[in-house]
Amino acid sequence: MKLNHATVLLVDDELELLEIFSAWLGRSGCRVRTAPNGAEALKILLSEKIDVLLSDIRMPVMDGVTLVRRIDELGLSIPSIMFVSGYGDVMPREMYALGVERLMEKPLSRKDLLRAMDESLMDREDLWLTPSDQPMDQSLVLELDSLAGAMETCTFQLGRGGCCLSIDRVLEERSIDLSIRFAQDGLCLKAQGKVRWYDKETSHVGVSFSYLEPECRAWTIAAMNEKLSHRFIPQCRLYVASAPAPNDAAGKTPLPKPIPPKSSHEGRRLDTKVA
Repeated sequence: MKLNHATVLLVDDELELLEIFSAWLGRSGCRVRTAPNGAEALKILLSEKIDVLLSDIRMPVMDGVTLVRRIDELGLSIPSIMFVSGYGDVMPREMYALGVERLMEKPLSRKDLLRAMDESLMDREDLWLTPSDQPMDQSLVLELDSLAGAMETCTFQLGRGGCCLSIDRVLEERSIDLSIRFAQDGLCLKAQGKVRWYDKETSHVGVSFSYLEPECRAWTIAAMNEKLSHRFIPQCRLYVASAPAPNDAAGKTPLPKPIPPKSSHEGRRLDTKVA
C-alpha cells in the first residue's frame, strides 16, 4: 500500500505536535485521524479501518503502552504500529510482541517520519531486498532439527518482521548475521538484522530483519503469511500478563511476569561470533 492511500491515526496529548504531524502527512496525500490519548484512539480503532497507528507513550487518561495492550486483548488488526516519544520507558520485548514495529525518539524530522511510514506499509515481498554494505557486528550460526519442532519448544519463533531465538550466548543490541538451518526440512534462514533485545533470564533474543538472502525469501515470507501474526517479534510464549489491577491516573497497567522455559535447546549446534 502507498502512503497516499493509507489512513493514519496520530495519538498524542501535545496538540501542537498533532498539528505538525497532520500537516506533514496531509501533504503526502494520506487521510489523517487524530486523538489526544489512548482512550479516544481506541474509540476510533473500534469504528474505523486504520492502516498505521503512530502514538506517543506518555499521555493522560490512557497511555500508549496500555493502548497497544488493549488492541492486543481485543484482537484488533492494525497493519502497522509505531511509537514516537521523548522517553525510553518501555520494554522493547513486550512492545515488539504486541505488534509495535518501530520505537522512534522525539524530535522527529518529516523525512524520517515519511520514510518510516512508507516502509511500514510495504508488502513483505518488497522488504529486506538489499544487504548492508557494512560488515555485521556479530554473527550467529544455529542448527535445529525442524522448524515445527523449534516453534513447538520455543527455540525459534517467526514474527512478521523478525524472529525470537533461544540461545546459550549473550548477544549485544547491534547488527547481526544469522544462519539458522532446519536439518529435517532442508531449510536455511540466512539473514541480516539487528538484535532488539536480549533476556538473560530466559536466554532468548529478539532480532528484526533488514535483509533476507534470495534462497530463503520464499519459504520465510510464506511462513510469515501463513502465521498471520500481528507480532513483529514474538516472545516465544514465555511471558503472561500479571493479574489485573486498577489503572492509575495515567492509564497504566502492570508489566508481565516472566515464566521460565519448559524445555532446553532443541538445536544441535550453536556458534556465535562477535566482531
